[in-house]
This record gives sequence, structure tokens and C-alpha cells, in this order.
Amino acid sequence: MSKRAGRSLKASPAGINQVKNSLRNFGSKLALADELEISRATVQKFFVGKPIGRENFHKICQRLNLSWQAIADLPAEDESFQEFLCDTSFDLTAVVNEWRQKARLHIESRCGMVRVLDMSQPIDLNDIYTNVNILEKITGRRRLGIAELLQNCGVQDFERFGLSGVTEKRVPGLEAVKRYSKLMVLGKPGAGKTTFLKYLAMQCIEGNFQANRVPLFITLKEFAEAPGQPELLTYLSLWDGHLARPRNGADRMSTPQDVSMLKILHKGRALLLLDGLDEVREEDTKRVLRQIQDFSDQFHTNQYVITCRIAAKEYTFERFTEVEVADFDEEQIAIFAQNWFRSQENPSPTLPELAGRE
Repeated sequence: MSKRAGRSLKASPAGINQVKNSLRNFGSKLALADELEISRATVQKFFVGKPIGRENFHKICQRLNLSWQAIADLPAEDESFQEFLCDTSFDLTAVVNEWRQKARLHIESRCGMVRVLDMSQPIDLNDIYTNVNILEKITGRRRLGIAELLQNCGVQDFERFGLSGVTEKRVPGLEAVKRYSKLMVLGKPGAGKTTFLKYLAMQCIEGNFQANRVPLFITLKEFAEAPGQPELLTYLSLWDGHLARPRNGADRMSTPQDVSMLKILHKGRALLLLDGLDEVREEDTKRVLRQIQDFSDQFHTNQYVITCRIAAKEYTFERFTEVEVADFDEEQIAIFAQNWFRSQENPSPTLPELAGRE
């Protein structure tokens, strides 16, 4: 099975009739363009069956409550592929369980151990992890007037001038992920963004969180610098569940394993954890951003969590909700310190040591 369609799509004659009918319930083409912040020319091309960008095609179809696959004029190969994806005889639950089993060793080896501060060796994530809280309003984007800045600026607050008594509502990290299907987690260096992402992966693979999905942990810097600059879909297809890195392979989706991964993505049964957007090299940034945007648009029913350092750059993903990792409160500091000293007294065995015991 060859690589999927290019970067543009057009509506089929039958699809045009469907979108025109749906437009009657919505209003006008002008209103549609304004709401989606798409040029009027692009919307006009869509309604007359001319090619437009895949992302805009998906956005228009979604706003009109239509399946883009049903509207698009797909080549015969893609039509047969879509028929396969919609085949109800395909045992999705069995495939998801199979992939979860394949992914377990990779997730445990990649996410089950962490090294923080001055540790000489990694320790078990569960031994040190402290539940994080999320701020739904980014502190660096707060806009305060002079009166508000001066309201609480006593001597005790001097070091945090203008930020004293930060009382933004805190939400438990897991609750934020449950609430938003597409999440951009921002945070200061060392705030625990990667650790939180690893915790999500471990909770998922252990069946404690979104047990009906396959966790896919991707370090974006590694993806960006992968040989041949593969598409994100291809990069995922090259994962071997028994290894901690992608295997080598041709840039194609052809094996039963590849097809089953596509089925999982198409049905929204993946938890995609994309770590370290700010660590991607400058020359790779634009390509990686486009890849994430296109992928999350094409497979929009999956769960996405991206981490990025706050204020590193201005990244905008239209369908992603941005939140920030909150600083630890006193209780969290005490829990972390307790876990830290306990781990130093009883360090966890390393993976090679565990393997040697078997």
C-alpha cells in the first residue's frame, strides 16, 4: 500500500451536493469563511470542486458536520483503503490490545525510569513522581494594569513584584488531559513536563488511564532528525514495539502491522505524547509544526499532548488548548522531598540489573 494522498484535496461531484445542502443549515459561504478564518477564495474553490489545502478541507467538512472522506474526490486506491478502514468486521479491540502488548516494553524502558537533579543513575518513575497541577491561564500572558500591579506589592512580595498571590485555578494534570483532547502543556525549564508525559504513558500502558488506547511516546527532536525526514505517519509505522527506537524501513505503509496502526489512528484509539517541541532545531521547526498540524487534523479523534518550554517560541495550533504546569505548592514540595530522600536511601535497580536477575 503506497503512501497516502498529497497535501491538497478536492470535493467530488456527489460531495459538492452534500456540502451545499449542509451550507443551507449553516448560512453563507462568507460566514463560513469568517468563522474558520479561511480566505473567501479558498471556500469558493472548495464549493466548486477545486483543490485546496488538506487542513482547510478538513476544517470546512468538520464545521459542516460532514466526513471529509465522504466529501473528497479520492483516487481509486484511497477509496479502497477507506473501505478497508470502515470495515466493521475488523476486530479493533483485538488490534488495540495487540499493539498495547507490543508497546509495553518500549514504554516501560523509555518512560518507566527517570533521572532528575543530581542523580547518578535513573530511578523508577513511581518512586519519585509527584502529581502535577495545571494552570488553565498562562501566567506569562496575564495582562495587568498599574493598579492591579500595585495592589499587592508589600515587602513580603518584593521578589515576585506584580505576581504576589497568584491564585489562578489549578487543575490536576490527569483531569486536564481528560478535559481536552488536544493539549499543549507549557512550562518553565525543570517544571516536570517530560516527567508528566512519561507518567501519562505509564498510566496508560498499565491500564490506569485511557486503557482502550495505545500510548505512543515520541521525542520530537529525534523525530525531526530521523534519517530521510519521514512523515510523522511513516515514522509511527516504523515503530517496532520491542525496541526503544524506530526500526529502519522503506518510506511506505505496506505490512499488516502498518495497516493495523492506521486502523488504530483512524478510529481514534491512540494516545500521542509528543515531547519537547522547543528542543527541535530551528531548521526543522517549520517542517515539524506542519507535520503535527496535518497529522492531528487528519486523525483528529485521537488524544494529543504536546510539551514545550514556555516563551521558547510562539507556536500556534488552532485546535490545541494551551495550559501551563503550575509551580509546586507546599504539600507537593514536601511529597517530592520525601520521595527524593527515600529514593536515595533505596535506589531502584537499573534496567540491565533487572535483566540480569531473569
